[in-house]
Amino acid sequence: MYPVQLMASFPSDIGHWTSDYFQSRTDLKEQNVSLKATNLLNSVRLQKLASLERENMRLHELLGSSFRLSERVLVAELLTIDSDPFSQQVVINRGERYAVFEGQPVLDARGVMGQVMSVSRFSSRAILLTDPSHAIPVQINRNGLRSIITGRGLAKPLQLEHLPHNADVRVGDLLLTSGLGGRFPVGYPVGTISAISRPAGKPFANIKVQPAADLATSREVLLVLPRVDDDVIDPVDEVSEVDVVEVVESVEVIDAIDTIESEGVE
Repeated sequence: MYPVQLMASFPSDIGHWTSDYFQSRTDLKEQNVSLKATNLLNSVRLQKLASLERENMRLHELLGSSFRLSERVLVAELLTIDSDPFSQQVVINRGERYAVFEGQPVLDARGVMGQVMSVSRFSSRAILLTDPSHAIPVQINRNGLRSIITGRGLAKPLQLEHLPHNADVRVGDLLLTSGLGGRFPVGYPVGTISAISRPAGKPFANIKVQPAADLATSREVLLVLPRVDDDVIDPVDEVSEVDVVEVVESVEVIDAIDTIESEGVE
């Protein structure tokens, strides 16, 4: 009877096998589509991870630099950069709400970038060292010789002004803020002398300076806050009594509050 039973069940077995085959094929297709989508998503995340790793390195470098400073600092990020080649200015994402004020020094992990020139509620505009209208008092670290550095525009070195031909300057000399003028505290790196020429018939030497800061690539910056006993400004409580780590934490809290307010949540 077995051959008869086998032949009787054959159509049913064929049906089940065919159903299982096409079901498995459908499942494999769906699984394949899902795996492709997951692979694409992971590829995008991997690309973003490289960017986040680089950003993390920059922040570690930035905060590591801030711990070497005696002043209190606030971390900010660039929002926009002026495209005008004759106006070297940037907009940062910190304003009056964070106790930012006009004339406040702006640094990156390597040195002075410029200073704040105007402030609004939630953002500020800063002028960079390379702007032709910007000047900063400096001194040579090697011998204390004082002078002024001015900007010369985009992709051009800074100019060390008003030093005679016999001035004691050398290529490689480090220039620091002198503290004169009351804007910048003493000792911030500004740049390094890259070239010296002494043209005949002119009273001053032509001295070029390479900025210490990465003006073309820096995205995160440090805003130097006044000391607690300074009369320049009375910072908000969240900033005036904390160190740099607590400042960063308070900024994150304020950002969260801003997000909640923007979404209309009470």
